[in-house]
Amino acid sequence: MCINIFKKNNNVVIGPLPSPTPSSIPTPIPTNTVNNMWTDLKPIDLTKVRSYPFPENKYFHDEYQKTQIVLHHTVSDSGIEGDVSTWADGKYNVGVAIVVDRAGVPWQLFSSKDWAYHLGTGDHDLDKHSIAVEIDNWGGFVLGDGTTKQFGKNEDGTPRMIYTVPGKYYAYYGNAVNLPASNIQEYPEGFRGYNYFEKYTLEQIKTVGELLLFWGPKYNIPLYYNSTMFNLSQEALRGKPGVWTHTSYRIDKSDMHPQPEMIEMLKTILTAEAPVSFKLKRRKLILGRKKGLDAENL
Repeated sequence: MCINIFKKNNNVVIGPLPSPTPSSIPTPIPTNTVNNMWTDLKPIDLTKVRSYPFPENKYFHDEYQKTQIVLHHTVSDSGIEGDVSTWADGKYNVGVAIVVDRAGVPWQLFSSKDWAYHLGTGDHDLDKHSIAVEIDNWGGFVLGDGTTKQFGKNEDGTPRMIYTVPGKYYAYYGNAVNLPASNIQEYPEGFRGYNYFEKYTLEQIKTVGELLLFWGPKYNIPLYYNSTMFNLSQEALRGKPGVWTHTSYRIDKSDMHPQPEMIEMLKTILTAEAPVSFKLKRRKLILGRKKGLDAENL
């Protein structure tokens, strides 16, 4: 059973679903950045990582060989408390090893050796063999145009209809979000049903890069830039090792969006293509555990 696990409300209707076979990354409105700010990135300094309380019975402690790293965003306001509480209070063991807040601080819920549901594909082998990272972010926005739009349903099951003020941005749940224009990423051609997204902060992008550089060698996960990682990918669904996004696995997801700064970072720290000798191997259970925040348990 496929569980829609990374949306707190599963009934939002904002428009038609995107094409199930996207063929290219949309062209974003360019932004001014320092070029290139990612060349000096190094594996994350463990003193940067903070622990966040998370119930031990809300994730799985059996360990499997890690072959994929999957990047998500939360669809939420600033602060990780609400997201973690949603997972902790939920029926299923849903969560991620690390949540990166808007200041770029990585909060560890559990070791990357452990696992929880985070993909919602129905294939739990993919959850077991991947490391999930969440970026704290509002996600996609609907631009107000003076009409009333439906944003999911109310608790009593009736449609949640909200009048949208022209020029204001509305998040997934229908709440108006006040952000400076510099924090909005526009995709004129659209991406997964949205034309506007909150930008990932440069601090968040840096931390993601540092985590990739740490986990790649640690688990022997090939770090190569995959230009299809923002599209639905049969390779990701088959378990091909590498770095992917939630959009690689599900057409109904929009995390992550292809922000230019994120792509620039990935292209800078990852190799150009997958190793020629790449071959899918049988998944192997790893035994042995060690508690505490150190290089063994990040």
